[in-house]
Amino acid sequence: MKLIKGLLLGALAVLPLAGMAEVTNITYKSSVALGATYKSGNTDKSLFTMDLNGDRFSPKSDWINSLYGEYGKTEGEQTEGKVRGQSDYRYKFGSKNFFGGVFAEALSDSIKQIRFRGKLGPNVGYYFINKEKHKLDTSAGINYVYERTSADERTYGEWRVAGNYFIVMTETSEYYLNVEYSANLEDYDDGNGLLVTGVKSKLKDNLSVFIELRDEYDNMPDTIDTEHNDVTIVAGLTYDIM
Repeated sequence: MKLIKGLLLGALAVLPLAGMAEVTNITYKSSVALGATYKSGNTDKSLFTMDLNGDRFSPKSDWINSLYGEYGKTEGEQTEGKVRGQSDYRYKFGSKNFFGGVFAEALSDSIKQIRFRGKLGPNVGYYFINKEKHKLDTSAGINYVYERTSADERTYGEWRVAGNYFIVMTETSEYYLNVEYSANLEDYDDGNGLLVTGVKSKLKDNLSVFIELRDEYDNMPDTIDTEHNDVTIVAGLTYDIM
């Protein structure tokens, strides 16, 4: 745990100095997406989602941010309630395909009784493709985690690997895939994964329709009745702010 804290403090001290050189060729992208699913008949079930994204790209660094929330009911009882925020700062070096940075996440899940889970730590990665309309990258890092549930609280270190793919397929459509997995450094069975993939199709200049699949994996569910995979398919509208 001391090693994790040392790496974290070192990264936080160096990265602000690295970002001071940023001055030109900066691109900003931001959007808000609203999605929903509804089922009636034998079971009445509804789910509403919101996804905010705000990114900053430049030749020397990228800063990728998201805030996702969902709320749902089944037969009148709340069965979904989650908020997840992520921030990933990447400072490029070498051939500009390599990057090092800091990853942060905050999560609250009322159904799993996670009042707060915070992650913060350094990572390194590589852009296999880094074009405006076509990107592919992978990264790995170590995080310091603080978790508070309805039962107790704990701190631990974890390793995390992630991969992202994005492509503009036509003038009006694009595809994206984000996948990540993390596990406790002292107990590799204590791990979680997240897969998000979807397609967007433009309706107007700033308005698009999307369909998205999200799969949240828990290697150690809280109860024997809980599935390892929690799969959600939603459709909705995305508005590009910038």
